[in-house]
Amino acid sequence: MIVGAGIAGCMAAATIALKGKGRVDVALLDRNPPSEVGKKNTLGWVCGDAVGEHHIKYVHDQVGVTYGLPEMENHVTAVYVYSPDMKVKVPFEGPGFVLDRPKFGRRLLDDALKAGVAYLGNAQATGLIAESGRVVGLKGQTTERSVNQPFEIRAKLVIDSSGMSTKLRRDLPIPSYIEKEIDKDDVEPTARINARLGDGIEVETSHCDIYLDQEKAPGGYLWLFPKAEDKVNIGLGIQQKRTHRPLNALLKDWVSTDPRLKNIQPLTDDSNLNGAWQVSVRHQNDCLVANGYMICGDAAWFPNPISAGGIGPGLIGGVMAGETAIRAVEANDFSERQLWQYNLDFVQHYGNKTAGLEAFRLYLQTLNNEEINYGMRHFLSASEATEISLGEMPELSPLQKLVKLFRGLGSYKAFKGLVYTMDGMKQLNHLYQQYPKEPSQFPAWKGQVDSILSKARTRFN
Repeated sequence: MIVGAGIAGCMAAATIALKGKGRVDVALLDRNPPSEVGKKNTLGWVCGDAVGEHHIKYVHDQVGVTYGLPEMENHVTAVYVYSPDMKVKVPFEGPGFVLDRPKFGRRLLDDALKAGVAYLGNAQATGLIAESGRVVGLKGQTTERSVNQPFEIRAKLVIDSSGMSTKLRRDLPIPSYIEKEIDKDDVEPTARINARLGDGIEVETSHCDIYLDQEKAPGGYLWLFPKAEDKVNIGLGIQQKRTHRPLNALLKDWVSTDPRLKNIQPLTDDSNLNGAWQVSVRHQNDCLVANGYMICGDAAWFPNPISAGGIGPGLIGGVMAGETAIRAVEANDFSERQLWQYNLDFVQHYGNKTAGLEAFRLYLQTLNNEEINYGMRHFLSASEATEISLGEMPELSPLQKLVKLFRGLGSYKAFKGLVYTMDGMKQLNHLYQQYPKEPSQFPAWKGQVDSILSKARTRFN
């Protein structure tokens, strides 16, 4: 049983059905009807719509699925990150796509349905059923019209992909190492608009743009992702504690001051509704499994701590969750120990750098625009920026470069914070290379991770 038919849930369901070759019964439960699969709220899908090509390639290599038009709306070759003063543009080379998010979601569901997945729409999971220390099913209710009919479903395994604040994880009724709650400072409110540009205004379609500006987007960034020469996805994410201004007011200010966005016309079809949503910007839940239960996608806090991008890790995690489920079925063993390989697979392929990225995000959010301008102008080469974005640490040498950076920042606190953060990233990356091979080793390892991040939070609060 899979709860939540977003990207991770659909991908997990399709993987089980395709790789299980009819041997495994899969049900996919979601509050939406099939035509609106993956829709987050009444405002729509509320997403930046971007994904790296390597994530799409991973799905093709593992599951054999190929995507194209109409769900892949535009192909880009890089992401450009701009300094607050707009004088520095750092390219992050690498191909990717800007999606038509609703069409992509429906394509994922269609693949799952064709492979034999049963879709249970207009239904909401309300809790898990546990017996003898393991999850054995779930409780729910129908949501169609005004009728709320309760139901129970028994299942050997429940995969929870029902969102960042899923009630199933928060109320998990059995002992486990899964973290149940997320800190409010690890959640970024985001808002976006999909729009047509004004007459005679076009954007370059070959790259996505990200703008760092602690005044326009405190603790976050602004984005402009091209869907076509005259069609864009624009938005911003912020850390709420760093501003008293409403999210939509900040977005409105940007639109009113950027000449490219003059006279934009927000799109209103079903694939392009505007709206706001909240995204996790911490590393993934360090444990993804319990007896009879797994978490995936936003429910497991998969979005990247720096970019908040969740489509790519949702696809990867969905495939891995599905493969883990198949092995459990073949072994007729749904215990935490049997499912533990899912932790190892995700950490090895994606999650081994995310705690380090979280530490860097904590530091970056303390810098002002002047410090960011100088750092991007004198410290960050394209290769160094790419290394940091991947969770790697560029060499902080020679010493002359450090001294130059320190003098330019004009802040001993900012300089020490950078050195401290790089050291913490190295420690965290090393720890994740040593991720516990079995559950009994987890508490001691987790204690070391939490200690490093707790000290970073205290320092950069």
